[in-house]
Amino acid sequence: MSELRLPAEPSQLAAARAYAHRAAAAFGLDADRCYELAFAVNEAVTNAIRHGKADEQGCIHLSVLVDGDRLTFAVRDYGTFAASTFDRVTSSERGRGFALMTGLMDAVQLCAAPGRTTVRLSKLACAHAAGEPSGTR
Repeated sequence: MSELRLPAEPSQLAAARAYAHRAAAAFGLDADRCYELAFAVNEAVTNAIRHGKADEQGCIHLSVLVDGDRLTFAVRDYGTFAASTFDRVTSSERGRGFALMTGLMDAVQLCAAPGRTTVRLSKLACAHAAGEPSGTR
């Protein structure tokens, strides 16, 4: 597992995208799937910065885990997730990030606990493994 700590500042979004793109390329994803992962990570990091809370050093944590044919990228902040905030944000003009993440990834998981919120974004090694019907190629 690889981990990166970034200051919880919008100026760090490019570093988060680059980290995600490098991990996806090293895993062997094609250019389109690398872009999708980097875009989803950008959305998760943006949410952590805007709605979460940094650690004692002012950072959020990003980590990458490879498990067989699955690449999982986690974005963790130290705020407590509030469903009421999520509902209010997703009903405004902002707040489309979670829907975008879900559309771009093979799996998205929100793990909320007091003092810690983690979004896990997963991509499978190939689109066929993600549930594409066989025989469509």
